[in-house]
Formats: sequence, C-alpha cells, structure tokens
Amino acid sequence: MFKGIVGDDRTPTSPAAEAEVDAPATANPYDRYATTMLAITVAGLPLYVVRWKYGPISTTLLELLVLATLVLYLLGRRREGAFRRSRTPYDIPIVMLLIAGAIAVVVPPDRWHALGLYRAYFLEPIAIFYVAIDLLRVPGQVRRLLVGLGIGSSIFAALNVVAFFVSFIHGTFVLGSPPTALYTSSPEVAMYLEPPFALAAGFLMFADQRKDRVLAVAWMAFLAPALVLTLSRGAYFAIAVLAVVAIATSRKRLWLAAGTAVVVIALLRVPLVSKRFAGQFNLFDGQTTIRGRLSIFADTLSMLRDHPIFGSGLGGYHYVFRGTILEIYPHDVWLTFWVEVGLLGMVAFAIIFFGLLYRGWRAYSHAGGFYHALLWGVSGSLVLWGVHGLVDSPYWKNDTSIEFWILAAFELVAIRAIGKRGFSAPAKPLAPALEKPENLI
Repeated sequence: MFKGIVGDDRTPTSPAAEAEVDAPATANPYDRYATTMLAITVAGLPLYVVRWKYGPISTTLLELLVLATLVLYLLGRRREGAFRRSRTPYDIPIVMLLIAGAIAVVVPPDRWHALGLYRAYFLEPIAIFYVAIDLLRVPGQVRRLLVGLGIGSSIFAALNVVAFFVSFIHGTFVLGSPPTALYTSSPEVAMYLEPPFALAAGFLMFADQRKDRVLAVAWMAFLAPALVLTLSRGAYFAIAVLAVVAIATSRKRLWLAAGTAVVVIALLRVPLVSKRFAGQFNLFDGQTTIRGRLSIFADTLSMLRDHPIFGSGLGGYHYVFRGTILEIYPHDVWLTFWVEVGLLGMVAFAIIFFGLLYRGWRAYSHAGGFYHALLWGVSGSLVLWGVHGLVDSPYWKNDTSIEFWILAAFELVAIRAIGKRGFSAPAKPLAPALEKPENLI
C-alpha cells in the first residue's frame, strides 16, 4: 500500500501503525533538538543574505542553520545506532538530479562558484528533505515547522511593507523596481512569500480547529499586503490562478468567487497597480515585460542550440548568453533548469515537480482535518510555484530551493499519515477507482 513512500511494510489500519501516528515525539533528545533546529532553519530562510568567507569558502547564516540541523540529526542516528532511510517515490529522479548537478559543476568556467551553487541548491536542500520526512512523525512536529515558517515569513513580510512605505514617503520609490527590505528585487520577495500564502489559505479554508484558522488569518494579514506591494505581475497572475483553484475545490464557491471579484476590482483601482499593468499587454511595444521575456526566451533557446545536452553549467549562463538583455537566469524555471543542469536535470526535476503536484491533489481528497488543510496548502503552493515559474526562476535561490523541498516533505509526511490511519472521509465524493488509500500512490 504505502510501502514505497516510507519504507514501512505495515498495513494502514494496523494498531501498530495507528500507535505510531498518534504517539508523542521520540524520546531521543537529539531528534527533538533536530526538529526544533529544523523549524528554526525554516524560519530563517531569508538569512542567506548574511554572507561571509572562511578563506576561499563562502557561506551564509542560513547554511550554518542547515548544517546545525544535519549535525543534530546525525547525532540522533548515532545515539540509536542505526540510520532510518525513508524511501520515497522520488529517490530515482533525485539521484538523477544530483548526477546532473555534479556534471554541471565541471561545465562552466568558474567551477568553484558552480560547486557552491551545487551545495546550496541541491545537496543541502535535498538533505533537509530526507531529514524532514524522517523526523516529522506526528502533526505536532509538522505544526512546529509551520509555526517557524509562519514567524519567519511574517517578519520578512512586515519588513518589506515597512521598506515600501519608507521609500514612498522619502520619494525614492521607483515603479519599475519596488523597494525590498533584504532581497535585490521584488519578484524574489514574491517567490519566497507565495508558498506561505498558499499554506495559510489552505488552513484558513479547511482547518478543522479554530486556533489553526485564527493563526492562518494572522499569517495572511502579514503576507497579503507584502505580496500586493511587490507589484509583481507574475505573483498577481499566479495568485489569480490559485484563486480559481480555491473556487473549484471549496464548497463555498459562490462566496469565494464573489470575494475574488471584489479583490480584483479593488486592486485594479489602486493607482500603483493600475500603472504597473498599463500597456503591458501591447505586444507591439518593445518595452513591455511580455516582450522582454519573449526576447530572453528566444535568445536562451538560440544559446541552447550550441549547448543542448549539458546547458551552460551551474552559474555559467551569463558566460555564454549573448542576448540583448543581460540576465543571470532566463526568467523561466524550465529553461533555467535546462541551461543550469542540462536535459537530465530538467527531466529529473520535472518528474519530481509533476509527481508532487499529481500525488498531492489526489491525496488531498482522501485526507481529513489537519492533513486536509496541509495538503491543499502544499498543492496550492506548487500551483503558485509552477505558474510564477513560467515567467521567473523560483527554485534558483537559497531560500526557495529549501522551501521547495520542505513542501515536498510536508506532502510525503501527510500521505504517510493518511496511509497509516486508513481511509479518511473525503471532503467530496470520489471516483470508485480512488476509494482506497493505496490508489493514492
């Protein structure tokens, strides 16, 4: 049944499985410390902006948090005298992705920089993924990570709102480049805040406990203004698609549709937002974002004709890209994977991403209570991520790469819990072929 996800041979409805799902946290103190440290790491994702060097080796504050989490986890395994390898449906594509990344280290001229990117975007996030699916055994542990993400993203959102108004008051505001507190561009802010926004929306709509809904409202109160003030058209488009998904999956469709319409009309009447969209759909204007993106895409595809298999290597795009606009990445997540880690890496990541999207939405219909809300939030995050990824490169930052693998861990932990508890009453009728939990995989 769920044996390929977590390496567990017990049936979903066995007493032993139920006991493990509902059991308190492990008595191993290092596991508790590692779980707490993992929550701190998730809270501190934006801290990758704090950087320094030890000789030739660059590092970040976020990386130190990651390493502290891994050390505590390994100490826990040493105390137990055994390693627990949790199997997942993505082990093979993950190996493919790591192999593609290793190859991509030797392709570009600056291999030392490429090695740093490989460590930050692949080795450490994937290690955190496996640690998370091993440590997160009960809803309370998952909640701890969600609280960490909530606190960290809320503080970050508040800082960006303050930065926006300070810039506006002091007269330094530029419509084409909205101010940010820590990052270099407003789309980077939006790409980090979008998954927390979807998670908060999931708990706001589907949580079965009042305290979860109250916390979700508080979380949204920080995230929504910050996302609006990024003035990111990619974020607006992605959230509009998520709103359509919410309307389609909620029983309160009419209320959600009416609320969405009111919000859209109100936003378009805000002068800054209306100016941001003014003329952007005129394909004959070479200064629009759409024309700029199409130019970058065409130039990138032209470059890939000379490097179709391995791309340009990690961090090598700007060495070989000869487009009319100087860019670090080609503003599309799939083109970025192709140029950075080649065809193998792009295919491997596509298997992981679409596998998560497919399994997440199928499992969502089988879940109840806490995991119902969590799975909607995770799947909604992937929708936001995928839609915004059509016009930007959300994975290719220290924070969003770890954030992606944390979402993946949340999904697998939720599916594991559903399998061990047995079939939960779905939120809506399911097709006969989906009536059994084993058909989720």
